[in-house]
Amino acid sequence: MSVKGNGSGAEVHAEGRPLAIKKVVEGLKAKRLGTRFHYFLDLDSTNRYARELADRGAPEGEVVIAESQSRGRGRLGRAWISPPYANLYFSVILRPRLPPLHAPQITLMAAVAVGDAVEAFLSCPAVIKWPNDILVGGKKLAGILAESSGSSTTIEFVILGIGVNVNWPQRLMPDMIRDRATSLLDLRQSSVDREAFFRRLIQDLDRCYGVLEERGFGALAPVWESRFGLRGCKVKVVMTDQVLMGRAQGIDCNGALIVETGGGERRRIIAGDVIPLEE
Repeated sequence: MSVKGNGSGAEVHAEGRPLAIKKVVEGLKAKRLGTRFHYFLDLDSTNRYARELADRGAPEGEVVIAESQSRGRGRLGRAWISPPYANLYFSVILRPRLPPLHAPQITLMAAVAVGDAVEAFLSCPAVIKWPNDILVGGKKLAGILAESSGSSTTIEFVILGIGVNVNWPQRLMPDMIRDRATSLLDLRQSSVDREAFFRRLIQDLDRCYGVLEERGFGALAPVWESRFGLRGCKVKVVMTDQVLMGRAQGIDCNGALIVETGGGERRRIIAGDVIPLEE
């Protein structure tokens, strides 16, 4: 394992300190992920930089992590707010041996891994909001953004981006997200060792990714389903060309959300914004 970065001479933010990547590497037990870390104090987007590396032939398992991002992105082009020295913002290069039809399963796999890591540091359950958010206590703790490159027959690579609110006090969050976001710090009422959490998360990703490739998503589905927080709930799904109302029933084998409409029709949702509705 090797580390590449620009972390020397950094001015430490009042709320934290630079991540000690060598401390993460020293205790890391992973078969495929975390082979090399590219560490930056500031980057426009870890997903963008990781894609550049992948386009240039970087092998599977390399990780790009930044203390802050000037153009961090979430799903549907939304901005991901990235304050320095408090959270985790990173992207992993994957070269999965999966058919393109199963590419969405990468996000589902990652949600299981993030949930496992979160629950190792909390006494309360992590809930998955399809397809890519992790909630605790009804508030967003982490998000996932998977972007793939390839053809109709082959996945060349997948850039798996993950952001987790670790030691970011809710009182310092912007007004626009304060009421619907949380952090491990606030949930535990104490700070978290970012290196220990990052190491655990890479290990859980490595394990779940191995299960996905070797045994298929069916081996992870029971855990995903046990954390799915909208089963049976009334939802509104906002898609690019329509809005659908119904009850969330779970996911199919390829990761599509199944929504049952008022007329009893079961609709398969590939992409959309899912909004819970009051009964």
